[in-house]
Amino acid sequence: MGSAWIILICIACIVWIASTTPLGRRWRRRLGFDRSGRASRDDREYLLRVCNGDAAQVQRLLDHERRGQPEMTEAQAYRRAIRRYLRDRI
Repeated sequence: MGSAWIILICIACIVWIASTTPLGRRWRRRLGFDRSGRASRDDREYLLRVCNGDAAQVQRLLDHERRGQPEMTEAQAYRRAIRRYLRDRI
């Protein structure tokens, strides 16, 4: 019984270490475990509110911000879209 726990701990450590490699990060994102690049709920709600609840408009704004920078995370795109909205509003 004791050796089974050691084996499970070793497997968990190997998986954890492997998940820190570039390939492991891609797999975590695909599986939905990596939430580091996700926009906050406040940012999502704010942008949706200023777009009068139009999700298509929010997506157009995000696509506009990502144009030329496809590696931009969701959080970065939301922040840039919000900054653009605030700058244009004034």
